[in-house]
Amino acid sequence: MPMRLLVVLLLACQPTFAGAAAPQATRLDGAWRLASGEFVNPEGEVVDYASLKLTGTKVLGDGHFAFTTISDGSFWAGGSGTYADDGATYSETPLMASYPLTEGGRYDFRYTLDGDTWTLERWENGRRVEKETWQRVGR
Repeated sequence: MPMRLLVVLLLACQPTFAGAAAPQATRLDGAWRLASGEFVNPEGEVVDYASLKLTGTKVLGDGHFAFTTISDGSFWAGGSGTYADDGATYSETPLMASYPLTEGGRYDFRYTLDGDTWTLERWENGRRVEKETWQRVGR
């Protein structure tokens, strides 16, 4: 079911980008499954994704992304938009999201790619505020 929602989100974005030149494929293109993660909540506490029973899927292709996250079987968050990858930094610019957009609507992550394991870290004011590990499930 989550994969269907991702496809719908990705297809919904297509008319917005119809006039834009197609971005070049990157090594990140494909489907990804959320393996683990953590974030800093508004109270400044680190919250492990496992404690929220979070699972997720992210699909990247042609400079676009879409993701859906589920918490213990219920919808948690979703979004879609464009992304850029320079080999060390992955940047998402959501055009649609189920959450309020911050940081001017752009999220920058440092990342590493080791085989089919993709690890992202987002930092604010010298503090890591988010870390996610994804496993590739398709190209």
